[in-house]
Amino acid sequence: MKNGGIMFCNKCGNEVSENQEFCNRCGNRLKYNNSNNIMQDNNLNSSFNYNMYNNKNIAIPVLITILIIILILGIFMYGIISNNKNNYYFAHTVSNENNTEPTINTQTSTNSQSTKKGKYNTSIITDNVYSGISIKNVDDAYNLISKDSLDQKKDEYPQEIIQIENEIIDKYSITAVNLKEMDVEFARELKNVIKNIYEEYPGARGYLTNLTLTNLDMSQSGVIAQFMPIFKFGTSNTTTTRPWVIKTQVQLNAKYFLNPERIDVTVATSSKSGHFPQNATKYSPVAHEFGHYLSFIALLNHYYTKSIVVIDDNQLQNYYDIYKDFGEGIFSKQMLEEAYNNYLKNNSVIGFDEWRGQISGYALAKDTAGEYIYDETIAEAFHDVYLNNNNANEASKYIVEVLKKYIGG
Repeated sequence: MKNGGIMFCNKCGNEVSENQEFCNRCGNRLKYNNSNNIMQDNNLNSSFNYNMYNNKNIAIPVLITILIIILILGIFMYGIISNNKNNYYFAHTVSNENNTEPTINTQTSTNSQSTKKGKYNTSIITDNVYSGISIKNVDDAYNLISKDSLDQKKDEYPQEIIQIENEIIDKYSITAVNLKEMDVEFARELKNVIKNIYEEYPGARGYLTNLTLTNLDMSQSGVIAQFMPIFKFGTSNTTTTRPWVIKTQVQLNAKYFLNPERIDVTVATSSKSGHFPQNATKYSPVAHEFGHYLSFIALLNHYYTKSIVVIDDNQLQNYYDIYKDFGEGIFSKQMLEEAYNNYLKNNSVIGFDEWRGQISGYALAKDTAGEYIYDETIAEAFHDVYLNNNNANEASKYIVEVLKKYIGG
């Protein structure tokens, strides 16, 4: 906000320059517009969604008055949903500079009062945020993430599930795994999916901090699973609130993953319709999210970045560059164009979007502004190759080859 020519952060009150994009004290984004908010919601938290993209014309009501009412209500609801998503995915807290002990501040979001309500909800809280803490190194950050997970395993937590979680943590270097209420056999199959991915892509180890069940609200009812590359989990007891602790997560919607029959029917129906790749199963949405995860690792490598789990002042600009790039799909599109040009060297000419659309309907997913989400193409290509190997679509195979190149060993 401005005050007599001087601008202040609307989050913490820190004085900032007029053209500054982020507050250098609390990290709050200072400039917002509709396209930025839409991009942030759909790209920085890439989700596997059952809702079909339907291009057919819809009958329009004749009465203009009804149209106006619907339009006003739609704009109102969109604003509410957008704000909720921003608060949930990129929560910011003001540090308590006088307290060096960890303090949990649960944000207002889908999980903020998470208790086990109903058969298909999880009691795991995924949006705890710690402020006013002392973070000296990367080990402190990992310990904080691990402790938050372990603290939720003290009461009524099935030992068989804990054993599966510990195997995933130990073998694949995922810091925290919380699958509490999941069916044991389903959890074992999920572990096998992860096993197959990490054996094929050993360079994927060490970046993912959390694999967890989560409760999603009605605005995300069609989301089966989602990849959340950046979640500000902890802020320090310093003037700038840095170093920050960042979680990188794959989240599984409890409404599906605690109901195997539902997810089975949903995915099979979408696969048969061409919305998802052929032969998709109830386990394969996890492969789709790991496609996003691998794409994110490729992006980190592109920026010569080994880790974003701790962000200090020296890493801040690089962090924002990565944040912006993944949100806008810049490097994702670059990888796709490289794969497309490789394809054209050995195959007949085809349009770029038509080429991508051969993979699945979801490979051409768009955000609410009508812009392509290029990382969904990469995730669907990986999903296709994971499911079908040599029988996958040729476009998928070319895309995965480029993905492998940027992930490295």
